[in-house]
This record gives sequence, C-alpha cells and structure tokens, in this order.
Amino acid sequence: MATTKTTAKKTAAKKTTAQKGAKPDGSGASVENYFAQQPPDKRALLIKIRGLVEKGAPDAVPTIKWGVPIYAQNGRNICALATFKDHVGLNFFAAPSALVDPKKKLEGEGKTSRMLKVRTAADIDAPSITRWLKAAVAANS
Repeated sequence: MATTKTTAKKTAAKKTTAQKGAKPDGSGASVENYFAQQPPDKRALLIKIRGLVEKGAPDAVPTIKWGVPIYAQNGRNICALATFKDHVGLNFFAAPSALVDPKKKLEGEGKTSRMLKVRTAADIDAPSITRWLKAAVAANS
C-alpha cells in the first residue's frame, strides 16, 4: 500500500512542477512553446498571423486554452490560432453577422465563431484579418 501512495504523490508532484513553469497570466512561455513545437512551415504562418493579431487586437492577452493559443480581452475570447494537418486555423470568436466576408473566406456553421484556413502565406489577407479581429473585439466588449 505504501508503494501505491508514493507513486500517487510522485505523479501529483510532476503535475505541480509542470504548472509552475507557466507565467501567472498564461502568456509567454506556453504560447512560445506551442509555436516552437510546430513544423517550420506552419510556425512561419503562425508568426505572421500573430503579428496581425497583436496589431488588430493590441489589448488581447495570449494564453493556452484547449491546447492552443487563445487571445482574450477582459476575459472574453477574441481569436484562436491552431495548426492542423494541412493548414493553420485562425478562429474568430464573434457571431457570423459581425464578420463581414464578401469573398467567403471564413468557414464554419456555428453561431459564435468562424475560421480562416491559412495554407500558405498568400492566404494571409491582412486587411480582412484586421477587420475581422476588430469585429471580434467589438462583439466581445
């Protein structure tokens, strides 16, 4: 029995130690680690998109939530970045009616978000992404 308790304590200690490495607000190292773990081609896309997010939603704070970088402002999610097998996704947390998309680049059918799939740097439409970010900020204010 004593061996079982010792094992349980070691497991708990490992979890605590891993959590201590993160910054209190969840930003910084964990988001950087997410980027660092991605393949070079996807990492390059993430870095370009992150620059647009930081300009379009300058007060949004990055954190890891659901295993991916989420940018939130005043406790409300603005957008998420995530890598997939064949693209990088930029998810905007806003009602579709708030996200004007005449070129039909956003995908999804939910009531609270839409995703832009970025496969190459050519898919990064800075003016549209900035407009959608501002709309998501306004929708979540």
